[in-house]
Amino acid sequence: MKFSKKILKRASEINSRMIFNLDVEKGIEILDKIYPYLAACKINRTLTDIIGMNEIKRIIEQYPDLPFIADFKIADIPHTNDVLSKNAGHVGFDAITVQAFVGSDAVMAVQKNLDVILVVAMSHEGAKEFISENTKKFCELALNLNIDAVVAPATRTEEIKTVKEILKSQAIILSPGVGVQGGNFGDAVRNGSDFEMIGRTIYDVKNPKEIANEIYEKLPFKK
Repeated sequence: MKFSKKILKRASEINSRMIFNLDVEKGIEILDKIYPYLAACKINRTLTDIIGMNEIKRIIEQYPDLPFIADFKIADIPHTNDVLSKNAGHVGFDAITVQAFVGSDAVMAVQKNLDVILVVAMSHEGAKEFISENTKKFCELALNLNIDAVVAPATRTEEIKTVKEILKSQAIILSPGVGVQGGNFGDAVRNGSDFEMIGRTIYDVKNPKEIANEIYEKLPFKK
């Protein structure tokens, strides 16, 4: 099943637009507690580097109906991207993040193996130096390659609006930067995003399940 269809199906079933950023080891135990609230789970390279891909495979297999995103932000030549995306597919990931600035041939090398979530903008401050000024071109690349999911930042909702205006309904938008980075819960969705990504706001508190439930209430899939 195409990634966009799988995440939208899950979101509709549980009435949630929340994606959990599983970036650190303590998040593994938290995932089991907050799983009912999640439309998807995004696993960063910080975690795969620590525990290894075999352990990642074990985690993914525990939640067969939960879409998993390999947040590897691939940015290399086509051959290397091909190898990296094949490895991600083998452990069970449904989609993988790829930097748009590497160009069409490098992105297409990934598309052969796994659904691509194209990074057309990023949430950190430094992204404004080089990435933000090229977001429109990156969106055009997404259109040309029939990409059906992109990343745009919750920290700058004006960029979400730009991305939405260009891509219209071709691609769903996933927005990081909610909570600790400064984005307000629900703002990204109100400005055109489809899902908001949350990590430290959940796993850096005393009662992660309670916070996850509060966020879940703010991000319903169905109004």
